[in-house]
Order: sequence, then structure tokens, then C-alpha cells
Amino acid sequence: MSHESKRRFRLGSLVKLLLLAAGAVALLVAAAIAVYVWKGSHPSFLDQQPRVAHAKFMASGLTLHTPPGRGPFPTVLLIPGCGGIRGARGPNPIMDEYAQSALQAGWAAAILDSYGPRGWDPDWARRRVCAGARLQGLFRTADILAGLDLLAKDPRVDHGHVRVAGWSHGGWALGDLVTLHGDADFQRTMAGVEAIRLTYPFCAPPARGGRRDWTWSGGVDLVMAEGDVVQPPAGCTSLIERAEAAGAKVKVTMVPGVTHAFDERVQTPQSAFRFDPAATAQIHRQFIDWLRTPAPPR
Repeated sequence: MSHESKRRFRLGSLVKLLLLAAGAVALLVAAAIAVYVWKGSHPSFLDQQPRVAHAKFMASGLTLHTPPGRGPFPTVLLIPGCGGIRGARGPNPIMDEYAQSALQAGWAAAILDSYGPRGWDPDWARRRVCAGARLQGLFRTADILAGLDLLAKDPRVDHGHVRVAGWSHGGWALGDLVTLHGDADFQRTMAGVEAIRLTYPFCAPPARGGRRDWTWSGGVDLVMAEGDVVQPPAGCTSLIERAEAAGAKVKVTMVPGVTHAFDERVQTPQSAFRFDPAATAQIHRQFIDWLRTPAPPR
């Protein structure tokens, strides 16, 4: 073999090795992406043992308010925004006020506190969770699932009529929850949720509700604030489209002239949000109507 032939042979072999190496890298990258996507839809907290453990962990954060009588009662699980149920200056009553509206509708209301069981100072938690540095929506879905698991064992709850309502960050988490896949037990749990309500939810990335296919269908009430700069209403269009593509029945209410958290009377100092009493009264009436109206068939 001539010197030139040997050179070409070595060059050809090198090219083949490089192509094989590039192919191997591409396969590894594709596998890593596949694992990332799979884990994003099948997070470890959906597994049976972590799920049971997390429900026990969250038990101290769930408070059930019931109307008069023996029950069982139709029940709505309330998921607050990143401000939580306590502020630097004392309790934040927004969830208690919605719980009272639920009682007027003849429903029980379960308020889920994500910060108390973790031992987080409310002001510390608010700053970090609202900034997206801790407990992003996907991970907070574990809290919602824990709340549903706890309600499933409560004899005061009518397990045939359970709904979930989330505000802001709680709406983000709820929007993530309905995109998840899970085992048969998870699917049964989600099938037991007859309707959800999202009030000024965060829809932008990394929120999944507008980026992933929904795995749940049912009644969806969406309440948006016209003047919301945290999440402009147009940014939730893809969430609505994903919900409808899954077969969900979506009702959208646009509240004119109000900011994010317009129904929250206790605002943090120097907040750009403004409490609107008239709009709040309107939305509470609608919340009561939502609970009293039978869920659409699935």
C-alpha cells in the first residue's frame, strides 16, 4: 500500500471514529433528554412510598372547615398563593374568607398551608417562593396531592364531590398537577377531582399548564385580572388551549380594572397590588355559584 493510500486509510478510519463518537454522544444526549422529560411528567413524589410519607408530613398543614350537620360534605381544597396564610404582620385571611363562602354554598373547605409543616418563617418563605427560588409549582403539586390523599381518608368528606381551587402560585401548582402522569392510584385520585378553579394563575415557563398536554379533563374555571402585570391574561391562552384539547370544559372570567391579588385585603408593604372590595365581592359570589353548580359531565 502506497504512502498516500495509507494516509487516506488512516484519515477514513479517523472520520469513521469521529462519526461513531458523534453518534454515541447524540444518543446519550437524546437519552438524557428523554429521562428529563419522563421525570418531569413522572416525578418521584408520585411513587407510592414518597406519596404516603408526604401526606403524613403535610397533615399538620391541612385545616378542614365544615358547615353545620353531620356530613359527609362536598369539599373544596383551597391552595393559597405564595403569600401563604400568614404574613409578617399576622394572619392573611384570604383563604379563610373563601372558606366562609364555601360554607355558604353548603360545602366544606380545606385550607392547605405549604409553609407551616416545613417550619418556614412566612416572610422568609414568601420572598423566596414568590421569586421562584424555592418550592416551584411542580414540586408544590406534591402538597396538593397530599391534601387530596388526606381528604380521601376523612369521613366528613363526600368523596364523590371534591374540587380544587388555586390562587396565583397555587394556580401554577394546580396547572402543573393536571399535566402529570402516574400509576393507577394517582389516576384514580385525579379522576375523583370533579372540577378545578384557577384564580390569576402563573402560566409562564416553567409552569407546565400551558406547555404540556393535560392528563385530566373536567370543569375548569379560570379567573383573570385585567391589569395583572405578574401574569398578563394573554399569557394563559396556551393553558386554555391545552385544557380544551384534553376535553376540559373551560369558563374564563376577566375581572376588569384590577391587579393581581385584587381579592387579598392584606397586602405586603409597598406592594403594587390593590385590594378591590367590589370585585372581591363579585368573585366570591361567583365562587359560591361555581360550587353550587354541578360539575360538567366527563
